[in-house]
Amino acid sequence: MLRWGCPPWCVNDHAAPHAAEWHSAFPAETKLRDAAIDSSGYSGNGDGLPWLSAQVVVSNDKPQAYGRRTQVWLGYGVHLGELSPAEAREALEEMRGFVNRLEHVVKQAEEIARDDFEGDPEIARLDREAEDRRIQVIRSSPEHAA
Repeated sequence: MLRWGCPPWCVNDHAAPHAAEWHSAFPAETKLRDAAIDSSGYSGNGDGLPWLSAQVVVSNDKPQAYGRRTQVWLGYGVHLGELSPAEAREALEEMRGFVNRLEHVVKQAEEIARDDFEGDPEIARLDREAEDRRIQVIRSSPEHAA
């Protein structure tokens, strides 16, 4: 890569061992981290990753042979989409529309959440104990042993 020159906006250290063979702009990222909102636990594989990120990447190693390709890398937690500029524009337009729909969903959730309340810990404990007893009866039944 160094033999082709590095554009002024590139943030990669091409002189480092195992350096990237592409040029990359500094990513735009959300302050919100993926792990903070991922209830699946899957994002633990990428602790510290932003919820959303985007950056320009130009691949031009041996351009005479392989050409030059500019992409927008759109990150969402541990996932990454490699989009052409046209696809990135389409994603941007979709996101703009989604933000408007998300605003409606959030307002609706805020209104509905006014009726939320904490349960009674004692009733919850009794319910768990009853469920444990029910499961124990099922496991010890002759039909379950077969």
